[in-house]
Amino acid sequence: MKRSVPSLFSSILRGYAWIIVVLTAGTSVVIFSTFRSTFRERAMEDLTRSAYALVPMAQNHIADSTTSTLDSLVNEVAPDMETRITVIGRDGSVFADSEKDPGEMENHRTRVEVIAAFSGVPGRSVRFSETLGREMLYTAVPVTDGDSIIAVVRTSLFFDSYSAAMSPIVKEMFFIMLIALATALLSGWIISRRIANPMSNLADVADRVRRGDLGARAAPGYTREHNSLASSLNETLAKNEGLISDLSRTNSRSRAILQSMIEGVAVVSKEASVLLMNDSFRNLFNIRNSEREMPAEVTDLFKQSDASPEGMIRFEEKTIAYSRAEVEDSGDFVFSFRDVTREVQLSEMKKNFVTNVSHELRTPLTAIKGYAETLKEDVKGEAGHYLEVILRNTDRLIALVADIQTLSEVESDADFLRIESIQVSEILDTVMPLFASRAEEKKISISLVQAKSHIKINADRYRIEQVFVNLIDNALKYTDSGSIEVRASTRGDQAVFAISDTGRGIPPEAIPRIFERFYVVDHSRSRKMGGTGLGLAITRHIIEAHCGTISVSSIPDQGSIFLFTLPLAD
Repeated sequence: MKRSVPSLFSSILRGYAWIIVVLTAGTSVVIFSTFRSTFRERAMEDLTRSAYALVPMAQNHIADSTTSTLDSLVNEVAPDMETRITVIGRDGSVFADSEKDPGEMENHRTRVEVIAAFSGVPGRSVRFSETLGREMLYTAVPVTDGDSIIAVVRTSLFFDSYSAAMSPIVKEMFFIMLIALATALLSGWIISRRIANPMSNLADVADRVRRGDLGARAAPGYTREHNSLASSLNETLAKNEGLISDLSRTNSRSRAILQSMIEGVAVVSKEASVLLMNDSFRNLFNIRNSEREMPAEVTDLFKQSDASPEGMIRFEEKTIAYSRAEVEDSGDFVFSFRDVTREVQLSEMKKNFVTNVSHELRTPLTAIKGYAETLKEDVKGEAGHYLEVILRNTDRLIALVADIQTLSEVESDADFLRIESIQVSEILDTVMPLFASRAEEKKISISLVQAKSHIKINADRYRIEQVFVNLIDNALKYTDSGSIEVRASTRGDQAVFAISDTGRGIPPEAIPRIFERFYVVDHSRSRKMGGTGLGLAITRHIIEAHCGTISVSSIPDQGSIFLFTLPLAD
């Protein structure tokens, strides 16, 4: 059976009834307590003044770290002041005491009067002293050093010796009892009503708010405290109503933004449960009602705590790109999804188109070159010159087709590399002789410097040879005199390669675009030397596919340095 809870009015009135019983049974105790309280207050004031008088002495000795001397002085002063004196440190340890050895006393930091003094105000307390076994009055005042409180001076007096003086007052108890009885009943009823009615109003307001009535407000009462409480409650309710309204509008805007996004968006908790999803996400993955219909591909992605920040997944016949971002503090994740099936198909079509066109062009170009070479053997004069032009441009077209096909492979095929552990010296021993005759014809010295004799890298041998060929060939094309140096060294877990020349250099405005497809610095020189404008683009893709980096620095008319890195073999 549920226990009934009494009303505030009956509780207060019952309390007054108990007061009357107490008055009736122990008026003598009340009168004694009155005199006792008056005396205690005066004693407390005297103790407080005594404590303040001792503050300068305590300041000096604590500042000079002479607490042992302080204990001696306290023992000398205490008999004259007829009080017990205690000096307590910041950590609660006793520096000095006029009754006991400080070293044997317990920590006083939790004493009521000490806590108050350390907060910056005089503290007072009446309690039974465990140390002396008697009831005592305590006052404590702070000892300051500048703006900080470094200790507390506490003074105390025995109080139990004054109790016997109160016995004559008992004779007057009977008359006081009658007056107290009538006064208590009348005042109890009036005060109970004045307190209970406003509090009942506050309880009613709280209950209305609990039921969802955010417009409920408390009425003013009869006391300043109640008015202050009602005003604070009304202000809090008004602020909460405004905050809830703002949150509701913000939530509505956020949902509208989320629903208007073309990308599918889902908010996922760290336990992989979906907290929020927009319509685009539902449509993308054919989700009609609940999380139970979530595709396995998406569920598996949500459960991967180490999933890549971005990537692709397959769902039915669609290719879907995703990106993931973590929500700070909560540990939740926001996933966005986009259908890239069309882009992937177009990329595949582009790759197939380039491959097919390159393949189809090779056959007629090879035939043109073969017939032109045959005709050149039998034709002299001006016609022979024309055939030389045909052959030169045919070679350029064949080189261009080959470079386009190579670039298409390195850009589109993620598995075009055949990684193995290889010696750098073996690659350079194969590549360097290819340029010896051309360098000799141009009277350019070409040298190789290896900081270590055995540098191993994890790489595709054929593709790295292609990188060195492209870079050294490029250096020879644009260097008319001087030298070319190929340098190999290591730095940390990377192999570092530098191809430097003393050629014409690269203008500063051209450096940001030097690795773009079909970009050439000097078109006339490129046409003359048969360049396609794809060599450096191919080089960059090959190096980046090896998880390496490439950069270039150059000073016009002084030369260029191409620097690239590759991972060392384990």
